[in-house]
Amino acid sequence: MQREEFKNWLINTEKYDVTTINSRIGNCSTIEKAYGDLDEHYKKDRLGSLLKLLKYSRQDEREEIQQQPPLEIEGDIYTGLATLRQGLKRYLEFKLQLETNTYSKDKNESNDAFKITFHNKVMSKESLIPSENKNTLLLLPIKNLSNKFFEIGSYQRGYKWGKKEILELLNDIDSYDKSQGLYCLQPLVLKPLNNEIEKIEINNTSYSIFKNNEVVDGQQRTTTLFLLLKYFEYKGWVDKKYLYEIDFKTRERSGVFLKGNLNLIFEFPLDKITKEELDKKEYHDLKNINALWASFIDQNLDYNNVDVYHFFVVTGYLIRWVEEFLSEENLRNVFIEKLLKGVKVIWYSLDDSENDNQIIQVFLNNNKGKIGLTSSELIKALFILDIKNSESVSISDIQINQFASEWNSVEKQLQDDSFWYFIQPNEEQYQGGTRIDYLFDLLLDKPKGADDFFAYRHYEKKFNSKESILKSWEEVVQLYYKLLNWYEDSEIFHFVGFLTNSNIKTVDKLLKENKGKTKKELKKSLKNAVRTGFKKKGKTEDNKEFFIYSLDNLHYENYSQETRKVLLLYNVFYYLDNMAGHKFPFELFIKEKWSIEHIIPQTPKDIEDIAIYAQWFEDIIAYAELEVDTNLIKRIRAHVTIEDLKKDKELKFDLDKIVIESEDITHYLNNLLLLDRNTNSTLSNKLFDEKRSIVLRFDKNGFNDKEKPVFIPIETLNAFNKTFSKEINIKNWTKEDGDNYVCAIKDRLKEFLPTKLENTTPKV
Repeated sequence: MQREEFKNWLINTEKYDVTTINSRIGNCSTIEKAYGDLDEHYKKDRLGSLLKLLKYSRQDEREEIQQQPPLEIEGDIYTGLATLRQGLKRYLEFKLQLETNTYSKDKNESNDAFKITFHNKVMSKESLIPSENKNTLLLLPIKNLSNKFFEIGSYQRGYKWGKKEILELLNDIDSYDKSQGLYCLQPLVLKPLNNEIEKIEINNTSYSIFKNNEVVDGQQRTTTLFLLLKYFEYKGWVDKKYLYEIDFKTRERSGVFLKGNLNLIFEFPLDKITKEELDKKEYHDLKNINALWASFIDQNLDYNNVDVYHFFVVTGYLIRWVEEFLSEENLRNVFIEKLLKGVKVIWYSLDDSENDNQIIQVFLNNNKGKIGLTSSELIKALFILDIKNSESVSISDIQINQFASEWNSVEKQLQDDSFWYFIQPNEEQYQGGTRIDYLFDLLLDKPKGADDFFAYRHYEKKFNSKESILKSWEEVVQLYYKLLNWYEDSEIFHFVGFLTNSNIKTVDKLLKENKGKTKKELKKSLKNAVRTGFKKKGKTEDNKEFFIYSLDNLHYENYSQETRKVLLLYNVFYYLDNMAGHKFPFELFIKEKWSIEHIIPQTPKDIEDIAIYAQWFEDIIAYAELEVDTNLIKRIRAHVTIEDLKKDKELKFDLDKIVIESEDITHYLNNLLLLDRNTNSTLSNKLFDEKRSIVLRFDKNGFNDKEKPVFIPIETLNAFNKTFSKEINIKNWTKEDGDNYVCAIKDRLKEFLPTKLENTTPKV
C-alpha cells in the first residue's frame, strides 16, 4: 500500500480531518494484513476480488453468516465490514486518480468526475470536445446515461449475466449507504461513433461527452442497467428521460427484442420464483427460471436464442426481487434514488481517431485476464480483426456479418443440451457460458492439463506473427457440421452418446480413429468400440480370468460402474429399437445424475413398521430361495414393534443370519435398475409395491413430491410394470421376475456382450 501518498491524497484532495484519515489508513492496513499487498490486488483486478470478499448484506446479517478467515471482525460484523469497505473504496479512488495523474486541486471541480488526456495531462474544464489524441475519463452517475446511444460491436460476446450477478447487484445497491463512500461499477470503455456531444453537469461542474458510442468493454453492465431502468419506466416509477438506447451490430434479434419486446417478460407470470429462492444464495439452482423460460419460448419461438435467454433470466429475477423487497413505495423510491444518483460508472471514452482495429485490440487487452471472458470470446475478436486487416471496409463488413451469423448459429446449437451432452458429458468443463470453446480445443488437440486459454494463445501467436487465422474458422465450421451430421443420424447419435457418457471413448478419440471413414464404416467402428469396451477382464481368487461384463458377473458393490454402463446401454437401445425419431436424453442422464437403485431393498435396517418388516423378510426369503423356519414370518408378526422384536434374542439371531446371507444376492443385475438421484433417494428402503406406486406417480406428474422435474427411464418403468413377465404380480419382485428381466437385457445386448470364460460367478 502506498501509505504516505494515500495519506497526502486524503489530506489534499478529500480534505479529511486527522481522525478520519487515520481511520481510512487503518481500514486499509487491516485488510492488507489479512489479504496481502493492496497494490498487488489493484494490479490484479482493481481491488474487485477484495471488495467481493468484504461484501456483507443485511440478509447475511439476518442469516447470521460469519466472516471467513483470515479476516477477523470483533463485534458487529455488518458495521465492521462496511467500515472496511469504506476505507478500501477510498483507496480505490486514490489509485484510479493516481493512475490518471489527475489530483483535483480546484474546490469547484467535482471529486466524482475527473478527466484524463492520452498523455496524462489534465484537460481544462473549458474544453468541450477532446482534441486529437485525447481520451476522457469520468465518474458518471447512472442518471447521466440518459438519452445516450450504445452500440455493441460484432467482436463482442453475447449477454451473459444471470441469477447470481443480478441478485448481487440489486442487494448491493439496496444495502449501499452514502456514508460508506463511493459506489462505482467497473469501467465502460467507449469509442465515439460520431462527433455529436452532450453537455452534462455533475456537482455544479460542466462536462461534455460524446452522445453516441460503441461499447468496447462493459456490455454486461450497460445491458443490465438498461433492463433495470426499462422495467422501472414500464411500471411508471422512473421517467422515460432516464432511458438510453442499445443496439447490436450483428445480433439483430437481440436488439429488436430489447427495443420493443421486453414487455413480453414484464407481463409474463413469474410467481414460480419464490421469495425463499431469492433469499437463498443457491445461484446454481435455475430449475424454476428454466421451466419458466420453456413456457415463455413456447409462446415466443422467434426469440429462442442465447441472448434473450439471459435477458429473460436477469429480468425475471429483478422483477421478482423488486416485487418482494421493494413492494412499499418509500423503499422503492429510496432504491431508485440510489440507483440514479448514488451508483456511478467509470466512463472511459477512447480517442475518436482510433480505428476499428485499435478498438478491437483495446477490447482484447482489457478482457484477456477477466475470469468471466472465455477463450473463444477473445478468439472471436481476433478473427474479426483478421478480417478487417485482410479486406477493404465494404467487403470486410459483409464478411464480418457472415462470420458473426455462423458463429451464433454454431453456439446456439451447442447450447442445446441434447446436442451438447451427446458429445461432451463432463459437467465440470466449459461452464463459462460459451460452449464453442470445446470445438477449438478439439481442433487444436488441446493437451491434458492445459489451461482454459490454450486455444486463444495459439491464435494470438499466429495473429501477432501476421499469419492469417481465417482458415481456422472454416475448420471449426467443418468440425461442427461433422458432429451435427452424427447428431442427426439416430444410430450414430446413440452409439456416440453411449460411448462418451460411459467414458469408453471421448469424441476427440472417436474423431481421430474414424477420420476419413464412410458412414457405414463409422457405424461398424462404433459398434466394435462398444464390444471392445465390454471385453474387460477380471481374475478369480485362483487367478482364472473372466469377463466382467458377462451379465452373471455384474454386481453393485464389486462392479458398480460396469453395471451402470450395461443398464445405460439397455436403456439407450430401447430408443434405437422402439422409438424411431426420438433421442435418448443423455442430458438428463448427466444433469439428473442417474444412479443404480435396488428393486428389493438391500437390508431392512430403516424399516420401522413391523408389518413392512415382516414383508421384507418374506420377499427376500422367496427371492433368494432360502430354506428357513416355516414359522419365521409368524414369529416376526407376533411382535408389536421393532424394539419389542429386538428383545427376542433367538429371533433376532435368525433374522440377522438371513440379512447376511441375502445381502449379496440383492447386488446382482436381476435386482438393479437406473433412476435419477432425486427419485432414488425418495424410494430409499421402501418395498416393491410402494416403490412402484411412487415411480408411476412421479412419471405421470413429471415431478416428484418436492415439485422437482423427474424423468423415469423407460426400462425402469417397464421393470416396475413387469412387461417382460407372463404372470404379473405387482405386489412384490420375485426370483422369476429378476430372471426374466436379465433375459430381456441379454436379448437386447447379445451382439455386444462377451462370452463367459468361467461358468461360475467369480469370488471377489
